[in-house]
Amino acid sequence: MSLQSVVACRSVKDFSDPVLDLIERTYTESFPEVERRDFSLVRNLVRDESRFIVYALSKEDRYVGFITGWLFDGYTYVEHFAIDPAARNGGIGAEAMKQFLVFCGTPVVLEVEMPTDEMSKRRIGFYERLGFKLDNQVYHQPPYREGGEWLEMRLMTYGDVDLEHSFEQVKNCLHKNVYGVKDGLTR
Repeated sequence: MSLQSVVACRSVKDFSDPVLDLIERTYTESFPEVERRDFSLVRNLVRDESRFIVYALSKEDRYVGFITGWLFDGYTYVEHFAIDPAARNGGIGAEAMKQFLVFCGTPVVLEVEMPTDEMSKRRIGFYERLGFKLDNQVYHQPPYREGGEWLEMRLMTYGDVDLEHSFEQVKNCLHKNVYGVKDGLTR
C-alpha cells in the first residue's frame, strides 16, 4: 500500500474552504495560545500570502489533521503540524509527515520545544525517527502576540539544510517573514 493511499495531503488555497473550520478546531486544541496566531490571521495568510501553505490531511476521505508552513528559497518551514485528537495514536502522524516530505520535495525546517520534559523529548524522537536532525544552537521563537514572551526552542532539519553555516540566515528569515519581527528586534 502506498503512502498516498494511507494519508493524503490536499493544499488549501481558498480562505473560505470549509476544511479550515476543522483545521481551526485541531489548531486551537493542539497548540497553546502562546504557540499560535489567532486563526483569523491564518485565514488571511491563506488569502494574501503566496508563500504560506496549508495542507489538510485525510485518510479514507476523512479529515485527520493539518500542516501549515512557508515556502522559502531552498527549504520549507513547517510552522504547525497536528493530528486531530480523534485520529491520534494510530501511526497517522508519522505517515502524514512522510507523505508531506515527499509531497513538498524540499528540505524542511521546523521548531521544537526544548527537550526538558517527557512530551518534548518524545516529540523530538518522533521527528528523529523520520530523519530529522536536532540542531543544538539556541533559537528563540518570537511571540505570536504583542507583549508575549520569546520562547527558547530548537530547530530541526530534514534534508540538505546546514544550520552550522546558515543558522543566522534561517533564523532571520523566520523571524522576519513568519513572525513579523523588524530589524534590530531579534534576539
